[in-house]
Amino acid sequence: MPNIGPEIQVACAIIESAGRILLTQRHQDAHQGGLWEFPGGKFEGDESPTECLARELDEELGITPLETRYVCQIPWQYGEKRVRLWVYEVLKFSGTPESREGQPVDWVASTELTTRQFPAANAAIVRSIGLPRVARFLMDPSEDSASWAARFERPSLLYFRHQPPSKTLEHGVEIALKQGHRVILTLDQWPCFRPGCGLHVRQKDSVDDANRARLAVDSVWPLTAGMRCIEDWTQRAEWPADAWFISPVKPTASHAEMSPLGWSVFQSLAMQTGRPCYALGGLHPDDLNRAIDSMGYGVAGIRGFQ
Repeated sequence: MPNIGPEIQVACAIIESAGRILLTQRHQDAHQGGLWEFPGGKFEGDESPTECLARELDEELGITPLETRYVCQIPWQYGEKRVRLWVYEVLKFSGTPESREGQPVDWVASTELTTRQFPAANAAIVRSIGLPRVARFLMDPSEDSASWAARFERPSLLYFRHQPPSKTLEHGVEIALKQGHRVILTLDQWPCFRPGCGLHVRQKDSVDDANRARLAVDSVWPLTAGMRCIEDWTQRAEWPADAWFISPVKPTASHAEMSPLGWSVFQSLAMQTGRPCYALGGLHPDDLNRAIDSMGYGVAGIRGFQ
């Protein structure tokens, strides 16, 4: 486990069944009592995050996780207390969840999560649910966006890069959403927005303009941005990104002049953002497990993702 300093380490789980998410409610006399949260708890001794998660889910709910997948880490400050949440999806488990510690337990539709009150650190977890693990970039402005979007069977996060706002792009967005994909648009593509689209902030974009655009319409998700170093991240501190693209991880033909970050730098950056991070640059969808092992959420790309 990486050396992450004097923080309280907490593992928590996203457990989904039939479009509903399992939540537990804090006891009224506990810190932030009455708020809903994702089940889990504090590390004990030298536990790894997944060992902690397995123990907590057994003690709290009587279930055993059989398959988990890393989502992100969320560093947080509660007064003088520093906490780091290690967030995992529980893809398979045995047993039937039930309250073993007297706390209320509820299955909540993923679309209704925003109606519940959570600790502030959990907001990023709520916003991560449903985010595809693979992001695909369309770079060729001459390619038909609708045909491109229809090509992929697996739900992906689609970025119609360099596509000007037009009826053609609108059709591409429509097809993408019908196929079950998520879409991120840029500020100049914003006239093509419809529910189901998110907003991507580029290096050249004004964060103030982006914030005004997202607040002018309903249900903008996900919000994304890219970084090549920690300074890129700090310069966008006012942008409430749900996910980050970190690049270039490997040498890439599209940015041949840039030195690749490598997986170790990618991991260091991903651990600081407090959000899911995509590895981008010189990758292929088959690199997904490598990205997750490096504390990433997913992979993104152009040539290897077409």
